[in-house]
Parts: sequence; C-alpha cells; structure tokens
Amino acid sequence: MALITKLDDLPDLFFIDLFNYLSSTDILWAFTNLNNRIQTLINERGYFRHINLSSTRLSKFDRLLSILPLNQIETLIIDIEASPLQLSRWPYLPHLTTLRLYRLRDFTDATNFILRHSTTLKHLTLETNDLFMQVSIIQKYFQTNIQMKK
Repeated sequence: MALITKLDDLPDLFFIDLFNYLSSTDILWAFTNLNNRIQTLINERGYFRHINLSSTRLSKFDRLLSILPLNQIETLIIDIEASPLQLSRWPYLPHLTTLRLYRLRDFTDATNFILRHSTTLKHLTLETNDLFMQVSIIQKYFQTNIQMKK
C-alpha cells in the first residue's frame, strides 16, 4: 500500500530547508498565495524583505511586482542587463535600505530611483560591465544632484 503525503502534511522545517536552496524569486513565484500556512511562513521568514530579482525576465517581474508587499522590502538586488526595465517600473519602496544594481549601462534610471529613495537608503552598490564603483566614488555626484533638486 502506497503512502500518500499531502503538502499540508509536511512540517514547516521542510519548507524552510527547501527555501534555503531556492532564490527569493523562485520562492515568491512558486509559493506565494499557495495557502495560508505557507504564506505565513514566507512572511515570517522575511522573504519579502530581501528581494533578488537579478535573473527575472520582464513577464515574470510584472507578475511578481503585483504580489509583492512593497512596504516590506528592505533589500533589492537587480541585474540591469538581465532586466533592463525593472528600475523604471518600481514604485516607491518606503523601507528600502539596501540597493544593489549590477551591470549598469545607463545611469539615468538608476539615478532617478536612487534619488527617489535617498531618505531611506543606507547601503548602495553599483557595478557596471567595465568598472566597479564604490559608493564613495559616486557619493559626491549624488549629493550634488540631491542638493540641486532641493
């Protein structure tokens, strides 16, 4: 006789271990709104607070953006080359403290996004294809732009 295990029979620890092997995008894509128990586990473990959408294509990004609780996001990681339109589509994230943008080619969208979140950002990493830029290198540029906007 075969033993049948239902999703609801699996312990929370199973999902926590499984989530350690998945990206935040995969967790959100596959498990968000699956059922109340798993949704609560996702919320409690903070998978909405630290979002890495580096490999997310635009169609998946649009769907994820509609289900994310934007007021919970603290960390956002985006690979611009893989997802070039993401920065222009994000609304304001009131608790964003860490932003990492990789493979930047155009600083216009990045500058607008950074300026929009300048009051909450504490950690900023920008990387281009040719050059890794530390915050101290570009800090003067952004401070000048922030003062000009005021």
